[in-house]
Amino acid sequence: MTPFALAFLFLVLAFLLSVALWLLLKPGKYTPWQRIQYAPVYLMARYLWRVEIYQQDPNTGSWERSPNLIADFEELLEASSDESATKPKVPRCGTCKHQGAILVANHRSSVDPCFIQLASGDRVHWMVAGEYFKVPIVGLLLRSFQCIPTNRGGVDTASTKQAIQMARCGSFVGMFPEGRINRTQDAWMAVRPGAAIVALRAHVPLVPVWIEGARMGTSVISPLFMPARVKVYLGKPDSWGLEQLDLCDGRSDREIADEWIRRVLGECVQKASGRSHTIELAGAKWLHSGPNAQVSSIESRSDAQE
Repeated sequence: MTPFALAFLFLVLAFLLSVALWLLLKPGKYTPWQRIQYAPVYLMARYLWRVEIYQQDPNTGSWERSPNLIADFEELLEASSDESATKPKVPRCGTCKHQGAILVANHRSSVDPCFIQLASGDRVHWMVAGEYFKVPIVGLLLRSFQCIPTNRGGVDTASTKQAIQMARCGSFVGMFPEGRINRTQDAWMAVRPGAAIVALRAHVPLVPVWIEGARMGTSVISPLFMPARVKVYLGKPDSWGLEQLDLCDGRSDREIADEWIRRVLGECVQKASGRSHTIELAGAKWLHSGPNAQVSSIESRSDAQE
């Protein structure tokens, strides 16, 4: 048997072993098919990327390391929504099992969604540029992970309405406000408020996530072969924007979303890394590209009808 054949056989056996361990341990609330999908990711997260999950205590605000790669994400959402009787209650679909949320995170590596997926303990539906769905194998994986395709070059309200409906009915929707991988030295590049607008429309909280230690090589597949020590900080679910809607003080959804996304991301980076950073919004051009184009279209039409 040639060295190549041996290596291929080893990879197949490693994959089967990872699937078996994943099914045996049963972390999170995945279906059997989802466990098979995420088993290799779980294996790499534990042994290659050495991921550590930290949760923010809803009462004290301190960071506590989760003993497993799966955090008590649903309990965190429920604790946050119940800690104050004055907080708005989120309307849910009759079929949803738990409260939905919009997850917003910094973006340093092509495998960032893997870290957040594992930390959430349930399926996260990522909004991904539609052209990636046309790439062989990549497109197949994105569809199997139930990602939401978006039209980077124009308005595609269907994808954003789908994200809103999913979050409203108890699903987790993931978005990167920066819109692309941050290769600068700054904590955040200019961000777009689209995630906050989706949260307002779905009437669900924003959950900030801060990722440290993720590595990015020369290509999108480089992190699959690069050891790292990654820390993922799950912030408290934030419903500030929903509370502002109830005030009816004359501000538009766009104004509330702008301030909401700045507050959430600014507090997240300060509490997780100890660094203060002024969150800047992208200029007017953000309306014409990416998932936020669709979000802006819905937001503008809704404001015109009100």
